[in-house]
Amino acid sequence: MIRAIALLSCMVALLTCAVPSAHALCVEVGKPVPDISLPNLEGEMVSLSSQRGKIVLLSFWASWCPRCEEELTFLQGVYKTSPDIVVLAINQESQNISKAHLDRIRKTLKEWKIDFPVLVDKSLDAWNTFCINALPTSIIIDKGGVVRYAEANYYWASQDKFAEVIQAIRLGK
Repeated sequence: MIRAIALLSCMVALLTCAVPSAHALCVEVGKPVPDISLPNLEGEMVSLSSQRGKIVLLSFWASWCPRCEEELTFLQGVYKTSPDIVVLAINQESQNISKAHLDRIRKTLKEWKIDFPVLVDKSLDAWNTFCINALPTSIIIDKGGVVRYAEANYYWASQDKFAEVIQAIRLGK
């Protein structure tokens, strides 16, 4: 019995070390953001580098994610009240993007009253580039293309943190 408990303890310890953290993103605060280009819902390519000179809020999301709805609804308010901020929501629900799938995304956005740009990550390019492993994941990029905030999972203090980071960028800090 003692031997079984010891073996189980060792297995748990090994598994704990082997599982990546939910916060293990491939972007680092203070480093340049990787440039990616993805199509929007109309099929037009949008690149992060084309957003230089603006504060960019990236949100990785899926329609089945309740926290994603909370975050996108909050970001809609930011989008409507802050003309110096670009909001880009990167959807990743399926690699088999069909017209029906795009229509479902559009329907979800209409229900949630979201009208900022949505990009579709059908080849998992952004997902893999940023090492996304939780939804929603938020990234704030300053006007020079430097990551200023990166966090998996939207939670109760996220809005205050977003405001703090955006204010620091606006003040040139």
